[in-house]
Amino acid sequence: MDPTTFRNSIVPLYKPMFAAAAAILGDRDEAADAVQDAMERLWQARESLDAIQSLPAYCMTVLRRVAIDRIRRRRQTEPIDNIPETAAPPDNTARETSAIIDRIIATLPSNQQTVIRLSAFEQKSNDEIAVLTGLSNDNVRQLLSRARRRIKELYKKYTEI
Repeated sequence: MDPTTFRNSIVPLYKPMFAAAAAILGDRDEAADAVQDAMERLWQARESLDAIQSLPAYCMTVLRRVAIDRIRRRRQTEPIDNIPETAAPPDNTARETSAIIDRIIATLPSNQQTVIRLSAFEQKSNDEIAVLTGLSNDNVRQLLSRARRRIKELYKKYTEI
């Protein structure tokens, strides 16, 4: 793929890639960095991009992998299951509940984190999530179900302390 073709086919995908990265990472600055890293990877692999059937889906997959790498690097070492039993029960204010849910989401597997963030925070439909992530509709539905179940389970455990 020559530079002109790259500019005409890949660069216009910046905005949808940024939206997906922001949904996955939850931070606009980090999302911009992730999209830049993904664009750099795509540029480095530009010679092999001609063989790709669905370039937008491939770009989203590259972006998703970059975002997951970033999440793994920043993931806290203490999982939600290791909350000390002497911790005081949380107040039920919206801010504290949101912080608890964010911590719980951070402990989920990366694919569940991605789909729950796209669904809950970006209000994307399962079809839209499937297109953005390259997963099937059934897989998206299953991942959302598992993520919601796990969030509910961990939230109950946390609030019962």
